[in-house]
This record gives sequence, C-alpha cells and structure tokens, in this order.
Amino acid sequence: MNILDCIEIWIFSLRSVFEGADIVVHFDRTIDQRPKAAVYFNLRRGETEADLVVWESGEGELSTIESDGTTKQEHFDNLLDIKELTAVLSRVAKIMRLAVS
Repeated sequence: MNILDCIEIWIFSLRSVFEGADIVVHFDRTIDQRPKAAVYFNLRRGETEADLVVWESGEGELSTIESDGTTKQEHFDNLLDIKELTAVLSRVAKIMRLAVS
C-alpha cells in the first residue's frame, strides 16, 4: 500500500459522512503511465472548497476557499510522513467543518 492508496481509502471510507454533511465529493486517480502517479480530490460545501493533489513522491498541493472567502494555496514536500499527511487531511476536514477522528 502506498500514499495514493491511503488517500483513496480515506476519501472513500468517509464519503458517506461527507455526503451526509452536504459535502460534494469528487475523486480521481491517474491510471496511465505518468512519471509520477497522483490522486486528486475536491470537496465542496456551498462556497467552501478544498482541492488536494498528492503525488506518489509525497509532494502535494492543497488549494482552499474557506467560508469567509479566504483563499490559500499550500505546497507540501513530504506527505509520506504520516504525521504530515494526517495534519493535511485533518485540515481539510476542519475546513469542511467536519469532525473526523
């Protein structure tokens, strides 16, 4: 299991929770032979939105639009570190105003 599998499992295990909270979920994963495979998801609730792209190298990009209109883009170099990955996924859940433990 790699980081892409972990994120796919995370998003699909919480999909019904997200959708039950009126959060629209879009998920995609590269299936071709790109040099760096990736997963992408978008979560949206009203005007609040989070886009996360993670490459198998552990690099990632998080773009967010929060309920107050604040936008932010962040780059991550080491999401292979479980603490860093957990922090990013927890931040996404917080932005969506979802309590996930």
